[in-house]
Amino acid sequence: MVLDFIDIKKEDISLAGGKGANLGELISADINVPKGFVIAADSYKAFLKENGIEEIIRNKLREVYGDEIKLLKAADCFRELIRSGDFSAETKKLIADKYNSLGENIRVAVRSSATAEDLSDASFAGQQETYLNVVGIDDVLLQIRNCYASLWGNRAVSYRFHQGYDQTSTAIAVVVQKMVESEKAGVLFTVNPLSRNTNEMQINASYGLGESVVSGRVTPDSYIVTKTGKLIETTIGSKETKIVYGNKNTVEIAVDEEAQKKRVLDDNEISGLLNCGLKIEKHYGMPMDIEWAIKDSNIYILQARAITTLRKNTDEDALIKNYIKGTKPTKSMRKNLAFQLEKMPFAYRVLDYDFIMAINDQKSKIFGEAGIIFDSDPQIDNDGIQTLPKGKKGINKNIFHFFKILKQIKDFDSCATICKEFMCRYEEEISMLKAKDFENISLQECREFLEYSYKLTKDLSYDRFKYALFPTMLVFDKYTKLLQRINPKYTAFDLYKNLDNKTSTVNKDIFDMAKEISKHSKLKEDLLSGESYKSLYTGFDDFKTMVDRFLQKNGFKSDYNCYCLEAKTFIEDPDRLINILKPLLLSASDQNQNSENFYELMKELEIVSGRKYKSIKADIQNFRYFHIVREESQYLWESLFFYVRKCVTRSNLLLLENKDYKSGIANLFFNELIKAMHRGYLDKSDLENIKNRNEKFPLSIKVWEASKLLVFEAEGDILKGVSGSFGKAVGRACIIHSPKEFYKMQKGDILVCHLTDPEWTPLFESASAVVADTGAALSHAAIVAREYGIPAVLGVGFATTKYKDGDMLQVDGDKGTVRGL
Repeated sequence: MVLDFIDIKKEDISLAGGKGANLGELISADINVPKGFVIAADSYKAFLKENGIEEIIRNKLREVYGDEIKLLKAADCFRELIRSGDFSAETKKLIADKYNSLGENIRVAVRSSATAEDLSDASFAGQQETYLNVVGIDDVLLQIRNCYASLWGNRAVSYRFHQGYDQTSTAIAVVVQKMVESEKAGVLFTVNPLSRNTNEMQINASYGLGESVVSGRVTPDSYIVTKTGKLIETTIGSKETKIVYGNKNTVEIAVDEEAQKKRVLDDNEISGLLNCGLKIEKHYGMPMDIEWAIKDSNIYILQARAITTLRKNTDEDALIKNYIKGTKPTKSMRKNLAFQLEKMPFAYRVLDYDFIMAINDQKSKIFGEAGIIFDSDPQIDNDGIQTLPKGKKGINKNIFHFFKILKQIKDFDSCATICKEFMCRYEEEISMLKAKDFENISLQECREFLEYSYKLTKDLSYDRFKYALFPTMLVFDKYTKLLQRINPKYTAFDLYKNLDNKTSTVNKDIFDMAKEISKHSKLKEDLLSGESYKSLYTGFDDFKTMVDRFLQKNGFKSDYNCYCLEAKTFIEDPDRLINILKPLLLSASDQNQNSENFYELMKELEIVSGRKYKSIKADIQNFRYFHIVREESQYLWESLFFYVRKCVTRSNLLLLENKDYKSGIANLFFNELIKAMHRGYLDKSDLENIKNRNEKFPLSIKVWEASKLLVFEAEGDILKGVSGSFGKAVGRACIIHSPKEFYKMQKGDILVCHLTDPEWTPLFESASAVVADTGAALSHAAIVAREYGIPAVLGVGFATTKYKDGDMLQVDGDKGTVRGL
């Protein structure tokens, strides 16, 4: 029931949990670990039985099976029962004897050690509690019960529910360990976690107890040291505070300015930590993540676990390196690509690539009309492998037309008139496509529609860029400087406050729908308990009316708006609506509204701009209208792409006798497909191209991911991106890859994602900050983060692969940096 560390080995996870098993293993390897003991998982099971809680849990779990809301309510009850339970006299004596053997009224850490923790499935880690500075046997017993209760915390229960784990299959052990009153503490990785260089280690260090580093309350020093002992990189952290012992609890105190500027570790301490790391890594035979503390020049190891996110180099790695060899994006190109990659985060099938190029090429065309050669398009080879643009720049003979084109674009009134005309024309044209019967059209009609839609995509994009986007960008910096006379944190984006653009109207309509549903208790209960969209739509007339109204207005909004074939609209995947509504219904608050509004801003602007205000006001109205055109025109091509997918599905059926175009004709370039449709069949060359590109698509995905990493900067443990919204925050990472994972988000988490679109907006209600792999200040994530007043850092490249759920992050929206802590 109660074991000394010396009695435990790494194989004893079912007995001592992940933390306990690793501490025992370290002791057996003769590593300097503070003394302690483990209350075994069997003791937890006995505690439940002795207090009559086990039977209550089993019966209640049967009652609430499959219903997450009821399950979480039951878990509240389980926690209370556990906290009010008591240990048997025998167990109490065993724990008291072990505690007293550490010293009289000694300070200890009481740590949860779940039996599913520190395994290759690292997502379990961090879901249970740790209690520091615990003194006296009564307090020890109290915190052990709190650790037991944390096995039934909402985050842990919800995770097990969604991953399909049996709620009763995990037990919990508890580690009781003598606390080191450390002068310095931190973490050590025996492999450089950023570069994955196995010949380097990274050490993070700060003053006081290690909790300041692990909890993310300070920015620690970062040291990169080779395994031969050479210190190759030092980043001095700010270290404003440190955590030390108080009378009963730990307290946070200021670090003096001189100490903040100094290195925490000297060369001898770095060398000592390096040797410890080498010894631990050798013993385990794998890369390790180690928590350490230093007191009186003695190094103590507090915890060690495997780093499970690294993989060995393969022949495929060499092939990937060959594709990106010699690619060195310039600073300006990296800045441009950080935004562009939000639009194209994933590798394209070749037909999809041609449709995005139909959009992208229009920017180059407009530059070309003004005599500027500017190539910002990704490249793709005959195998369908996509790599970064060459970044070609120069001028051509049209340079003599430069001022004529510039004059055109600077004429806001003229551009606005042209926008109004083409928007009406394109809206009418695309609305007529509803009448087309894509289920029964011939191959010739498919070809004619694809050629028509390809040209329409080009025309729409050209007009959008030339008459709405380019004019906006011309004055963006000018307006930013003007607004910063009011507030240095303002940018021209603040002129979009209270603007009814497509993103904001979709968000508002979804919030309104959630508000209506919350008044209907049975509908709300069924939606939250996991009923499908189809069941809710057929079972509730109110819900059907709401959804029909929403889809009529916003149905073509897509998950990925710059993917023709890969995207899905709300019409095609209405279950997306359920994913968005769930977190909104679970949140008690109304839609967040920015406290400042556009009209107040204009009053302030009138004061600082004086006599020029009248002309500025007129230009700003156009500036706002251009943003509406930007959003609405994007919605138009999303609508067009919906019909293109119908046409491609029909074409694939006619040419290959199935509807799976992703492994079929999506692997032909546009011109190749049009030739085949003229011919009436796929020839041998077409079939070989489809087979080859389909087989190489997994490699294309990896090459594109590797290419993107060349765009983003990292310094030590810092990821550098662009500021999307000002402010600073520290919190736990919640990695969300798709709406199916929205359930994971908890209040105060830092949302870490690849990118966001309107359906992600409800998550901003709970988030303390946002970090996105792609994007820039114009991104959806930036705009919404500013509305909610939370920091956002975008275009950091690989946050979703570098971090895992529960990691502590520091987000600095002022500097555009993210630091893992």
